[in-house]
Amino acid sequence: MQPKRLARINSEIKKVVSQIISEDLRDPRLGGLISVMDVDTTNDLSHCTILVSIYSKDKIEVKETFRILNHSSAFIRKLLASRIDLRITPELHFKLDDEFEIDEKMSKLIDSLNIPKENSDE
Repeated sequence: MQPKRLARINSEIKKVVSQIISEDLRDPRLGGLISVMDVDTTNDLSHCTILVSIYSKDKIEVKETFRILNHSSAFIRKLLASRIDLRITPELHFKLDDEFEIDEKMSKLIDSLNIPKENSDE
């Protein structure tokens, strides 16, 4: 498949899946702020990996929300098929983006290394 076409498909899937997650998933157990960060579809459109970030202070809530997203992938795929005109609707696979968590840990580490400067008026 042509790279430009695949990029357009990925962009459209990202937009529609974001809408589905925010507007159509009604599971009260979903917690935190869910953001679709990236979408990567195989050339034959059979599989699609969706990178999501889940912002929450509670790590258990993040894991539960991610589990629910994976469990809802068939429902999300069905809605995706009705909103995007593709001959083949890819099978959806969610992947958790933990980059935010790594950034937060690095910030805390850097902050812990900051030593207050003493005034040197000599």
